[in-house]
Amino acid sequence: MPPFADYVNLSIETFVNTVSLVVMAPLVMTLVKTQGMHGNCKVLLLTSALVQMLLLLTQEAMFAHNFIIGNLVPTTTEKEFTFLVAQNCLFSLSSCLSFALILERAYAVWKPADYERRGMNFMAVFFLIGISVAQALAITYAIYWLAWNFQTIAIIYVIEACTFLIAIGLRYYARRKFARIPYSIDRLNAKYQVKEVLDFSVAITPSILVSSVMHTLSLVPSLLWIQGVMNYSLTSVLYFGINSLNCILTKGTLIACHKQLRARFQLLFVDRLSTPPGARITRDVEKEAEDHFDRMKTVWGVPRGPGIRYNNTRRNSAAYHVFTTGGIRVTPV
Repeated sequence: MPPFADYVNLSIETFVNTVSLVVMAPLVMTLVKTQGMHGNCKVLLLTSALVQMLLLLTQEAMFAHNFIIGNLVPTTTEKEFTFLVAQNCLFSLSSCLSFALILERAYAVWKPADYERRGMNFMAVFFLIGISVAQALAITYAIYWLAWNFQTIAIIYVIEACTFLIAIGLRYYARRKFARIPYSIDRLNAKYQVKEVLDFSVAITPSILVSSVMHTLSLVPSLLWIQGVMNYSLTSVLYFGINSLNCILTKGTLIACHKQLRARFQLLFVDRLSTPPGARITRDVEKEAEDHFDRMKTVWGVPRGPGIRYNNTRRNSAAYHVFTTGGIRVTPV
């Protein structure tokens, strides 16, 4: 029987990854349940979250495999090769999707009226996801079949840096754009779209910063291992542990910094657990939003009432959702 010390490293990796996997579940559920975000943004955000979930599941499967075959203190990548290929592909894909997401947000604030009018653009979303997958596969191939270790690490750093810089620039550009769009019935959706991008840019900047720092920290042990400074067993503990924490910290930071996501998380996992069922208040949120819009139409001097048709159907407009409890539909209890 192997000595107890041999179980320590693998047990630490498994524990950190399992806790991260459990914590990640409600974070993903929050993204799924939150309404009011534009379809393009939500699909890309959910894809990024699911990729991180798959990354955690891949690491969990690798740790279980090592326990089963007795590879408690791995000294090489030989017995973990298949899992490592999948893990690195998902790791790279996570960075590429963050870059795709910030590009999508940049286009939304550049042409908000056109962006809102078109609604969900499946072709554009699938193109961005497809490009991200192709980039991740290329990076993975370069790591394991071309031995481009330093080059691929540099590529990941460049992707993270570009994403972060664009996010910061987008915050200032969206704020200026938002101030220039007038409050009028024709421009309401455009103004809301810019405000949504501004809020998302403000929220995602700390998340991207956390991701960049965590990715940098996780790759430092890999660089030391390549140079022969650190053994593979310790490298694995640090690399996989930091990656596990990165998944929950990036999505947790985004939810904490984004008003709509934070409110939905509180509604799902704080208020629901802390409020007795009999004390919950049933609200007709749809009716509240309709009444609010009618009041806004009256203020702007726009006719309202039965038979009146507007340029954009209120229920389908992005602006409609901003008044539904901060862009969130509350399901009556």
